[in-house]
Amino acid sequence: MKGLRASWLWLALAVVIAIAIATAVTCQRGGGRAGRSASPTPEVDGPLPAQPEVAASPTQPPRPLPVVSGDIFYRERIVLPSDARVTVRVVRLGQRGPSRPVIAEASVAPTRRLPIPFSLTCDPASLEPGADYGLEVTISRRGKTEFATPEPVPVLAGGLPTTGLKVLVRRTR
Repeated sequence: MKGLRASWLWLALAVVIAIAIATAVTCQRGGGRAGRSASPTPEVDGPLPAQPEVAASPTQPPRPLPVVSGDIFYRERIVLPSDARVTVRVVRLGQRGPSRPVIAEASVAPTRRLPIPFSLTCDPASLEPGADYGLEVTISRRGKTEFATPEPVPVLAGGLPTTGLKVLVRRTR
């Protein structure tokens, strides 16, 4: 039975590939049905009207906003209670202890399932060129920290966005 099912899957895959190849060849030859273009170009008698020239802008395109986003998870097989809070901070590194300057912060009630998604947008004016930044995450309940990142996770290298992070927090007690 498995052999018959596998042969049908291979046949279906071959048909899909053949259709994709035939479509690509048809588009390369004539650009659609009966060799006609999908959007006809109007015929113009005489000289073409002058097109305005667009001068290149001397300014550079705007840099993307410094965004830090990703998912938070832990390895313990427990469900967070409804009164838990997740706090995510982007801090400037270089100073030890709790007095690190906070660049961006968000505190939310977590979802009941893992991973816990997060996204922080940092103010570009608060970022210093050449400075190092890190992400700190805590999950607390009734004012006590239950989970935290042991060390800040490096983010915003060169002021560029950091997305798709997978942040592991560890139990603190």
